[in-house]
Amino acid sequence: MSISRRQFIQGSLAAGMAGAAGVLGSGNAMAARHDPINEAQADFFKKFDRNVVLLPSKYGGYVQALDLAVPETLAWYNYGLAGVNMPIPHHIAALPSADPYKGFDFYQTMQPPGTPYVNENSPEWRDRGDFKMFKMRYDGSGKQNHIEVVSDIGVTTGMSLGVHASIGVGENANKYVAFADGQKDMVLITTIDDNPKIVKAFRADYDPVKRQLHISHIFPDATTGKFDYVGRKGMKTTHEAMLGEELMPADPTAVFVDAFTWHPTLPFGAILIRRLGCCAIVDTRTWEVVALLSTAKGAPENFPLTRQQGFTWTFTVPSVLTPLHEAGFITSGEYFCACNNVLQNNIAIYRATDENPLKWKKEAFVEGFGDKYLPLHMGNVPDSRFAYFTMWARKPNNGYICKVDTKTWKVVAKWDTGPDPHTCDCSVDGKYMTTVYSGNQGGQSGLVILNVETDKIEARIAVPGGMHDHVVVPESWEGMKFSRSTSV
Repeated sequence: MSISRRQFIQGSLAAGMAGAAGVLGSGNAMAARHDPINEAQADFFKKFDRNVVLLPSKYGGYVQALDLAVPETLAWYNYGLAGVNMPIPHHIAALPSADPYKGFDFYQTMQPPGTPYVNENSPEWRDRGDFKMFKMRYDGSGKQNHIEVVSDIGVTTGMSLGVHASIGVGENANKYVAFADGQKDMVLITTIDDNPKIVKAFRADYDPVKRQLHISHIFPDATTGKFDYVGRKGMKTTHEAMLGEELMPADPTAVFVDAFTWHPTLPFGAILIRRLGCCAIVDTRTWEVVALLSTAKGAPENFPLTRQQGFTWTFTVPSVLTPLHEAGFITSGEYFCACNNVLQNNIAIYRATDENPLKWKKEAFVEGFGDKYLPLHMGNVPDSRFAYFTMWARKPNNGYICKVDTKTWKVVAKWDTGPDPHTCDCSVDGKYMTTVYSGNQGGQSGLVILNVETDKIEARIAVPGGMHDHVVVPESWEGMKFSRSTSV
């Protein structure tokens, strides 16, 4: 039997493709999500199915979506493509998705590379980087996954902030996202639309002579409908207060606002104020400031309201026994936890179930961290049996992650996961706690997966780029309650 040259080539190609499929197992190596069947690691990692982790590289200038069940990067995006010269992706939050492999939205903040990152007085750095808040979208519906910018929220609203982003949960679910910044001491709440609308904005200012804290609503220009705080406009300080730097010399009005965290069951949110060791509780039905919790051991439950005039609430802050860094609610909403540091390295535990936040009381302190370890970030589990905390330490010390029993408020396990540990976030099924370490933005870095029941380190995955934050994409709005919106 004779065959034509075309038939020979077609037959050879078919045989080659069949052979390649045999080598690759499933033949899906070019699919949008890789199937690792017949690969040595497949049976081990399949227990992490449906967990997609977002990892922003603070110094690398990019964000990646990591599929823990393969594991592989599904897609990544360099923010230089959005026109940012020397982007520093800072904090991140993800909206829920029933199928994160097909798609989800998330928010990314970034800040300029000011001191002490670089010498900002040198011409090559002075004008690089920027404050940004992007709404981003991961699309896994086609042959090639990709991440894209949906909207530049700073340009849309006229206000650019560079620290934490957190998404409303509970009574505020599917409505709002909050952004904060400690160089400008501002908080912005917007809707979660692709074209976001301004809901409310706050600014905090301290009067060091009268020892008073002013928290005010601020408003966009009536003509343009926008603020005038894009880029570096509105900065009080040249750089964000670094970890353990809450008491650094700075503009005397500066208080280092860090985040807005959401109560999972009641209509409240908390503005975290690092420098003064306090948290302003906001009623999200009216956006009024209803209490100022003073989180230090030995301090009163809250600082007194001196007066309210128009849209400004003034509180007396006679002394600061300790600053704090992060704070948030456990999944049930029963407790509010504040990570005091520098002067008091402890975690204040408030009962937060009363509908009047002025009645929230400190019931316990998690202690025993000494002078070396500073409570930093917090992670939740679905049933609220445990809370996880990052204990950060200055180099050459590593720091560690600890697990706290929420009935006794005692540390029941801890892990030295690696140098410069940062955020903790739970898997979608609640069985595992993920955490990242960044090697002080230049050394060892990775992602560690902890077993919530056995306390075993299940896996360690190489993550280049010095991750300062991460988030597991939640499956539902209910799952958002143990994601990084109630705590940061």
